[in-house]
Amino acid sequence: MDRIDLLKKLTTTPGISGHESLIKQIMIEQLGTSASYYSDNLGSVFFRFESEESPKIMFIAHMDEIGFIVADILDSGFIKMQPIGGWNPNTLLSSPVEIVTSDGKRHAGIIGSIPVHFKKGSDSDLDINSMFVDIGAVSQKDAEENFGIALGDQIVPKTNCTYIGQNRRLFSKAFDDRAGIAAVIELGRFLADNEHPNTVYCVGSVQEEVGCREATSIAYRTDADVCFVLEGAPADDIPGIPYSSQTALGKGVHVRLFDPTMIVKKKLKDFVIDVAEKNKIKYQLAVRKGGGTDGKQLHLANRGIPAIVLGVPVRYAHSHNCSISMDDFDELVKLINAIAKNLDQAALEKILS
Repeated sequence: MDRIDLLKKLTTTPGISGHESLIKQIMIEQLGTSASYYSDNLGSVFFRFESEESPKIMFIAHMDEIGFIVADILDSGFIKMQPIGGWNPNTLLSSPVEIVTSDGKRHAGIIGSIPVHFKKGSDSDLDINSMFVDIGAVSQKDAEENFGIALGDQIVPKTNCTYIGQNRRLFSKAFDDRAGIAAVIELGRFLADNEHPNTVYCVGSVQEEVGCREATSIAYRTDADVCFVLEGAPADDIPGIPYSSQTALGKGVHVRLFDPTMIVKKKLKDFVIDVAEKNKIKYQLAVRKGGGTDGKQLHLANRGIPAIVLGVPVRYAHSHNCSISMDDFDELVKLINAIAKNLDQAALEKILS
């Protein structure tokens, strides 16, 4: 499976926080014959690529995407939603979704709200609590018995994945963080065919979008010496941003030095930049005033695990339709492959010193 097809499969497969099993299965299909693997009790998956050398390094991406769950089924057959992860309500009205039942059946729906025609005055503020999903059911009984809808069923954005050949752009949902998952898979393929001076864990985590809940237990399961968090990083190269862009499509790997949850250790930053420059890999340094990743928990676990976020820039993240550059994805894969080949015991000791 080539990289574009892999991203198409990952982004169009449903998997909100707490419902990541289909994404995990894709990872097992792609890497399970190349490495030993296991899962923990919450569903994160670990692929271990062993060598005789001592450094333990982890590359981690989260399998979950944002979405909703069924919170109530009204007498009229409309469905009320509970958000899973952070949504901007302005992106939701009239958007198509799918409700995925416990037996895997999918039902098309549309997000609705009270139309402006029926609102008094000029109040048009959107609130997720006032929205609902219309699946065509005519009653609660109809929704439950004929559609099989139940409380807790996942509600996921419905979209197409489209490749724009002129500038190698890809449009789809959930690049945060299926781009990271695809990069983990590509790294695993590389490790299966190449020698490396370390033991590498390629990890797919769960429930990142609802507070990085699994990252601490992942740290203890791997006992990693250093960690690279692979992300779909929100791009800031669009009209109206009142500051210089640090994460633009087509300009290389997002290398995050700071966000409110983690300050990157300088010697780890220096190592990453040195590897990128020696291998002529394009990168963009970023200082973020908001957001966070699994690195929030990982860098504080055990004795402290130096961690850094490496990402693919994503326009319109946390919405039904996002955009990435395949050039940036290719640069990320080149960077993590080079890191895995160069992070030996001497490099680790320098990072930790």
